[in-house]
Amino acid sequence: MVALRFLIVCVISICSFQNLLSASADSIYSEGLYGWYEAGVAFVQDAKIRDFPDEVTDNNRVKFDPGFHFGIAIGREVTPYLSLEVESGFNYNALHSIRDATANNGNFYRVPVMGNVVLKYPNRSRFLPVIGAGAGAQWMTFDAQNVTLGVTTLDDNEDSWTFAYQGYAGVAYKFQENMSLGIFYHYFVADGPSWKFESAGGSFKLNSLRTHSVALTLGWYF
Repeated sequence: MVALRFLIVCVISICSFQNLLSASADSIYSEGLYGWYEAGVAFVQDAKIRDFPDEVTDNNRVKFDPGFHFGIAIGREVTPYLSLEVESGFNYNALHSIRDATANNGNFYRVPVMGNVVLKYPNRSRFLPVIGAGAGAQWMTFDAQNVTLGVTTLDDNEDSWTFAYQGYAGVAYKFQENMSLGIFYHYFVADGPSWKFESAGGSFKLNSLRTHSVALTLGWYF
């Protein structure tokens, strides 16, 4: 059910931005719209707890299991070297452990909504180096199935929006005139995410969520 809600948000975001970019087509470089899908593995760096309901914390370290990353974007070339794009997707990682916790059963679901600036280096080969950076927001759900620290147990799921930014780089191979296949690395930061658990009378807050993902990317040009 959580995954379905995130998928709906992802699709609505991309469709809205596609209409916006299409409406400005006449005033931008004539190569037109492009898009990409990607899927791969996601690793989250260890985080630190900043707040836990009714408990005194000491930067308790939080570890995550490897998860998966799905991304989708649509963009427009401003010049052969510069593009603007909007990106969304879906990321999942399970909670592995929290220092001093007696139960660590939970999941983190994330959907980014990002605006990116992308630099490309067209050349005579079929390989296209790409780097990009972006900022926006991330919708995050913490599905705390059984997380116990001290005498407090979290066993509910809560949603939160937080500021996010990213950088990415990779290379695409153009195997057809309007299609490419590539491999890309993303470094994504959600800054200070916090979830308010009414049932526990407080908030669960982390210093940040820093996600590293490596994915295969399928791109196309309209």
